[in-house]
Parts: sequence; structure tokens; C-alpha cells
Amino acid sequence: MSKPKHSVSRVLATTVAATIMALVATLPPTRLAAEPSAAADDAQQAGRPRIGLVLGGGGAKGAAHIGVLRVLDELRIPVDCIVGTSMGALVGAPLAAGMPPERIESIVRGTDWSRTVGGKGLRRRTPIQEKLATRSYTNLVELGVSRRGLTTPGGLLRTQNIEDMIRALVSSGRLTTDFDDLSIPFRAIATDMVAGEMVVLGSGDLSLALRASMAVPGVFAPVARDGQVLADGGMMRNLPVDIARNFCADVVIAVWLSTPQPEPNELGSAISLLGRAVDVAVVANQNQQIASLTQRDVGIEVPVGDITAADFHRVPEAIDLGRAAAGDMRESLRRYAVTEAQYAHWRESISHGGSRTLQLTEVRIDGLERVNASYVRAQLQHATPGVKVTMDQIAEDTDRIFALGDFERVSYEVNGPPGARVLTISPMEKSWGPDYLRFDLGLTANEPDELQGLVRADYTRTWLNRRGGEWHSALQVGQQSLLQTDFHQPLDIRQRFFLQAIARIESDLQDVFLGEDRIATYQLTETWGQLDFGVNLGTRAQLRAGLRHGQLDVDIDTGLSFLPEIDDLGESAIVLGGIYDTRDAVALPTRGTYVNMRYLHSGDWLGGEQDYELVEGVYSRAFDWRGDSLSLTLGGGAGLSGDLPPNRQFRLGGIRTFPGLRPGELRGSGYWFAGASYYWRLAEISPVFGQALYAGLRLHAGRPEARVDGIDEETLYGLAGSLAGRTPVGPVLLSLGFADDGRWQLQFSLGRPVSEGSLLDETH
Repeated sequence: MSKPKHSVSRVLATTVAATIMALVATLPPTRLAAEPSAAADDAQQAGRPRIGLVLGGGGAKGAAHIGVLRVLDELRIPVDCIVGTSMGALVGAPLAAGMPPERIESIVRGTDWSRTVGGKGLRRRTPIQEKLATRSYTNLVELGVSRRGLTTPGGLLRTQNIEDMIRALVSSGRLTTDFDDLSIPFRAIATDMVAGEMVVLGSGDLSLALRASMAVPGVFAPVARDGQVLADGGMMRNLPVDIARNFCADVVIAVWLSTPQPEPNELGSAISLLGRAVDVAVVANQNQQIASLTQRDVGIEVPVGDITAADFHRVPEAIDLGRAAAGDMRESLRRYAVTEAQYAHWRESISHGGSRTLQLTEVRIDGLERVNASYVRAQLQHATPGVKVTMDQIAEDTDRIFALGDFERVSYEVNGPPGARVLTISPMEKSWGPDYLRFDLGLTANEPDELQGLVRADYTRTWLNRRGGEWHSALQVGQQSLLQTDFHQPLDIRQRFFLQAIARIESDLQDVFLGEDRIATYQLTETWGQLDFGVNLGTRAQLRAGLRHGQLDVDIDTGLSFLPEIDDLGESAIVLGGIYDTRDAVALPTRGTYVNMRYLHSGDWLGGEQDYELVEGVYSRAFDWRGDSLSLTLGGGAGLSGDLPPNRQFRLGGIRTFPGLRPGELRGSGYWFAGASYYWRLAEISPVFGQALYAGLRLHAGRPEARVDGIDEETLYGLAGSLAGRTPVGPVLLSLGFADDGRWQLQFSLGRPVSEGSLLDETH
């Protein structure tokens, strides 16, 4: 017997849902929230029984229903009504809306589930300011801050792309608000988390009904409607046979999914028992419905083996398993087959191709309280009055709105007669906003007795005015400690131009080396204020120019005196910078380009006591090669004039910038670097969420200029073997690095990067 696999997302889902199930069990008996509708009369006219198709829930496993639909189509079995729960509703609704089974299969097989569920591609659409603000974060946990205290999102996963897929599947039925008026009458099952009762959804927005039916508590945010909080229907009726009978069915064809029972030794932990508690509760209500099937009905059990509810990358396997299970029931199903002519007539009566384009006469933005509607409207590139658009183009525009980062989801409706459609876009502002708190941590080990770390918290208040003013503060403690507050003020509605005022105090512990020997540790403390003017160039690039004024303190912490000790040294500087970023991920990107340039000129104006210039730049390009990752990196910096103070000296060494050397081992007033890395994909952790382990090989060369230890500069070559990955706990990197002068280091990093002293930090 194969053992079921449990992904991280499934464990989180089942842990939260188990508690809810325990509470639901104590509530009063279920009552229906909708009366059944009259079924289509085609069956009576043909002198055959009315057939109700019942499709059970099961997450990714529910794709097996598509294989069943294909067999029913091949056997010429018409369906008179459909009732579905969760993924069963998602599969059944497109058929009810008039989409043929082969088209449903084509769309689902062609779906990029890493984008639909895992959010792949969202970074590409994210505004550059938001992209830069979160470029070093290793998690997506965002808490809301209000007078009530800390609040959390309604679900761990974003639902925007899921809703886009749902809308595409049922596009031909979205103008139908009474589900009895669909090509095949339809019902979706949900659970009202307020009353603890089953809800039969038979009217309203079809795509929203499907979202409610599959909203697993704690994983996907619930749907609020008319005082109800609607979530996954599987908690009350995973296989709604009785609903189909009351709705229209003389005969029920019911499809459910089964997995092997766990072994006793697999239930030894609290998490495994909580997960199993959910399964037991769902299977219990499902078995009651299975027991109600009569000899006239057909029950199709689909064994899905070790495919779990979260294994969306295995959807094609599930479809094939559904086809096989339905094929085994061919003889029982043939009783309800009709002639080719009758079936062709039925297929023609339900087919609804839908319009490929819409003529829009008006576009409305509704439901906003904080976010400026003009800013949202400025994101629209296709959906404008007076033009024809496709549903895919509308989805592109709503995706772009969602990527702004202010909304938990963006829905839309199309109303009005053909040729004069009105598009209403309804962005739902984050219920846990507009003030947010994020936490992050990072660990780096360079020697057995040397562990560096940091803990960080960021607090952000958004939409302080109609242009999108934002106040942000950060506190970081560890190897690099800092306290920063800044105010970012867009100057135009599109937020292309902006001003940003920054105040910051930063204290770094930096090691100083003489050759290979660490001889001292210094504490460098900078206190400064800066005013920037900037330009955002789409979602890819940003340019800045600013004035900075502050002071520097350099104090020896341990070891021999080597660097000059400085007390309250004033600095006034012009700071220029530019960033271009198209990477698909910050950690282990598989495609995209990253460019970062900076120029700093410090002079004696405004009380400045330093006179120097420096420039630094880095270029990195990642390529996807059959699922592996190839990256090329070039970098360099130089002091153009004057003597660079200790806080501006360039440092090389560390797991990210030069494996084999300790952080800061090479220190000087300039450097150049060239490197290439290739990472082979070893194992998938969660393919849908882009989490995997890689084995890597890195080749690099670099040379410091004007080293502070006085050693003659020479080009140093290095080689490193790595084990790296994007994991549920953040980026992980284990590296064994070797330098051609005989040095080597075994180094480890987890989470947020600990700075190593150059712009190369941000390329790994």
C-alpha cells in the first residue's frame, strides 16, 4: 500500500481546518439555504430518466472528474443537472455553462498551476517600488496592524489567479445570475462559517460561487456574501447526492475520490493526527451519501493513490485516473446512453461558445475606500470604453491591478446588452490593511565557531494621502543593526515620479584581516538623512538622485588597532543610483536580468568633512536551461578621487560574493569580479510554489584594488560546490568554496542575506 504524501500547504490547510471541523461538529443540524429548481424537461420528452451528475471535492485530486466527463461524453450519456463541491464544482460548472468536456480538459491540462496557485510571474507585474522594498524578504507573511491589534489575512495563499482561471472556465455563463438558466442547471455547495450550515448556491456570480465552494479554511480566503462567510463545502457535504435528488435527478451518477488509509505508525505526531481528523470528518459525511445510492444509480470511485489535494502539478495524472475509473464502470453507465442523434441534439442544446470579444461602452471602478480609483484606472491597458476586448485581456488588466499589492483580490463583472457592455472592476482592499508589519531573519555560518545573524521588523502605513503617500519604518538587530524611517510621496497619479525622505542610523560589526588572519573587529556607525527624487520606469527600473548629510563613527571592538578610529566625522554627499530588475525570483532566479549602479560624491559643502568619489555597478543575467539555472555575473567598484572612509571601502568574501573566503577578507578602495554558476535541479519540494533543491557549481574570479592590509593585489580564482534551494523556511545555501591560494571554507546561509560589503550581495 502506498503511503500518502503531505505537502507543506496541505499540512497547514488541514491543521487549521481540523479545529474548525471540531467546532462544526457541535453545531445544530444542517438546513438548506436554497430551494431546488425545476430540471430541464428534455429527459421527459425523450422518455428517459433525468440524470444528475454529482462531483465530490478533493482539491487537485478532483481533476479526475474531467476524465469521467470524457467517458460520459464517449458513451453518449446526457446530464440534466450538476451538483458539485469544491473542485467538483469547478469541473462541473464549465460543463453546465456549455463548455464541452474536451475543451475543459484542454484548458485544465494547459494551466500553469505554479502561476495559478503558486503566484509564479507575479513579481514581473509588481511595481518597481514594491519590488525593491521586498527584494530581500525571505517570506510572504504580512500582518495587519490596527487598534484591535495584529490581524492576519483570511488565507495563506493568494486567490487572484485561481479566480482568473475560474472566470475563464465559466466565461459563457457569467452573465447568468440564476444557475437554473445555465445550459445545464447547476448547484455548488459551500459552508457558512458563521452559522455552521451547508449553503446550496444557485444564484449570483457563478465564478464567485465556485470560489466559495473551494475556499479551504486557512488556505484560501473565504467569500463574504449577505452576512455569510462562505468556505469549502466539503466540510458539510463532500458528495452532495441528496441535493441532486431534490434538485432534479431520477438517477444519480456520483463520482468521488479515494486515497489509501494511513499506516498506524504514520499517525504518531500532533500534526498528522490533526490532518487525519479532517480527512475522517470529510469521509464520514461522504460515506453517508455513498450509502444512499440505489441500484439505479452509478457510483464511480476514483482511487488516486498518493496524489494529495495540493499536488496540482499532478493534475494530468488525476485526469487519466478518472478516465480509467469511469471506463471500469462502462457497463453500468451504458444503461443511460442515448442514440447518436439524441446525443447530438443534447450537445447542441447545451453548447455555448460565448463571444470572444466584448464591445465596452463604460468601465467602472467600484468598492474603493483608501486606494485612489484614478491610480487603479491608470493600470488598464486594454479595458477602455469604445474598444473591443477579450476576456483574456480583461484578466491581464485585473492581474496588473492585483500586482499593485494593495488588494487581496480583484474581481470584475460584465453587464449590459451585446455591443454595449459595461465592465465593473471591483478591487477588494486588504481587510488586514492599510498598515502592515513584516518580520524576517537571516543566519550565516562561516566557521564552526562563527555564526552571524539578524532579525528584522518592518512597519508600513500605506495610502496616507490620495497620491499614495507611504510611511515606512524598520528595526534590525544583529550583525548589521539599524533603525530607519522614511516617507515616500508619489508626485503624480500614476506614481511615476516621487520624493522620498529617509533618516537612518546603522551600526555594523566588520572584521578586518591582514592576509588570511583576522586581526580586529570594528563597529562602524552611520547616522544620516537623505532626500531623493526618483523616477519609476514601468515595473522594471528606477532612477534616483539624492542629497545626503550625516556623520560617521568608527570604533575598535576587539583586536589590534588597524583602521583609523573616527568620532562624529561629518559627510555631505550627492547620491545617484539606478536599478533594473526583471528576475523571476530574488533567490536562485531561473531567468531575468539584474543591474544595480550607484555613484556617490562627498564634498565639503553643508558642513561635510570628507572629499571623495566612488562608483560601483553589478550586472547579473539568469537563464533557464531545461529546468536548471545558469547565471553570469559581472561587478566592480572604484574610488574615483580622495580616500574612501572605512564605511565606503569595498569588501569581497563570503558565501555570496566569494565562497572560500570569509566575509570582508579582501578589503580595498576598488575591485572587479566575474562569475558563472550552474544549478542542477535535484528534487522538488513543492513544484507549484517553485520550491526545489539544487546542486550547484560556481566559478569566479576577482581582484581587490588598493588593499587596506597593503598586500599586493593579484587576481584570485575560486571554485565552489553548493547545495541550494528555495524552501518553506526561506532560501538555503550550503557551500564548500576553494580559492586558488589554498584557502577553503564550508559556509551556510539561511533566510535574509547578511551583507558582505558590495552590490554583489543582491545577486545571490
